[in-house]
Amino acid sequence: MSNASLLFLSTQLPYPPKSGGTMKSWKYVEDLSKRYQLGLACLLKDEDEFYLAEFEKKIKLTQFIHQKLEVNRNPINLIKSYFGFPCLNVFRNFSKSFQEKVKQIANEYDLIVVDHYEMFQYIPKNYKGKVVMHTHNAEFMLWQRMGELTKNPLVKWLLKAEAKRVKKYEKAIFKASNLIYSTPSDIELYKTHAFKTDKHRSTYHLGNDQLLELPPLKFSDTELALSFMGTLSWEPNIDALLWFIQEVWPQIIKKQTDCRFYIMGKKGDERIYEAAKKFPNIIFTGFVKDLESYLKKSRVYIAPLRFGSGMKVKVLEGLYRGVPMVSTSVGAEGLALKNEQHILIANDSTQFAAACLRLIEEQTLWKQLSENSRKIAAEKYRWEPLFEQMDKELQLLL
Repeated sequence: MSNASLLFLSTQLPYPPKSGGTMKSWKYVEDLSKRYQLGLACLLKDEDEFYLAEFEKKIKLTQFIHQKLEVNRNPINLIKSYFGFPCLNVFRNFSKSFQEKVKQIANEYDLIVVDHYEMFQYIPKNYKGKVVMHTHNAEFMLWQRMGELTKNPLVKWLLKAEAKRVKKYEKAIFKASNLIYSTPSDIELYKTHAFKTDKHRSTYHLGNDQLLELPPLKFSDTELALSFMGTLSWEPNIDALLWFIQEVWPQIIKKQTDCRFYIMGKKGDERIYEAAKKFPNIIFTGFVKDLESYLKKSRVYIAPLRFGSGMKVKVLEGLYRGVPMVSTSVGAEGLALKNEQHILIANDSTQFAAACLRLIEEQTLWKQLSENSRKIAAEKYRWEPLFEQMDKELQLLL
């Protein structure tokens, strides 16, 4: 273990790894705690408080600061964010008392790792160490793409205005950082949109690569079923499911009337449940601790995302387990996947439905994608080599 000390700042408790964001944060914190003297300062959201004791048993920290904070995303808070804050999500993650707690301990650490752009506001002005920005998305692009898909003119204008605010803030915090970790696809987005990327280094947002150790799946053991996994309160997932349920699913069950659709994730946005009401074969599983119980019986895994950025952990989980997958281009973004070789990619409802039906019916194609997806995941997307490379960059910086 290095004698260097690191402080990790995060928007929420990085445990349990119940979403793509918390999966990466948890794995990274776990790895850093084995290499450095590690402190953690995080906000607590949703049910985080219930997992504090379990989290502290699993990891060794020099200091652990946490504070409950819940500020909703709504029009009133958007207006408030225009007074003294660079953008809405920075406002939603601000706490004066938490800021004071971080300020008191910051200079005890050689380096601060900022997990999520909203936490950069907690870097004290007098901090003398190095600052590493660990991004999860090209955030401005998430807002921009959401605006492009919205039909309401006022909402479209507001979302595009917010995208500009976020873009300006990302440029500012990148300039103030010593090192920035982003996915390769996000680095390309930043380059395309006039960001300086000389301080950027590549990272990946992976999933549970232990799924690679499980035996191969068999077509004959699967059900006539599709599955989706994700955080059901996250807007890109909400949009994806609404689009799939309303425009794609009717085309599938027209030809495969007995097909089921499993949606894995704890209770989320009411719009999803409302859209699914008239389809009895859509099954909400709630939060699933043992994903294997659903992955091994799903014939097709879907990622119908229409906006977002960065790598999608839900996609990697499917690759690790070898469940043949249909995804949009956005869902497959950032991954070295070839259409028809590792995955089927479709961007309109008719093509997406047709791709799902192919995997439901064509056993040879199903087997080919199952084998190839696991192979490329094992070759390119595992945690251990990723963290070794990231640590080399930290060592150079220190």
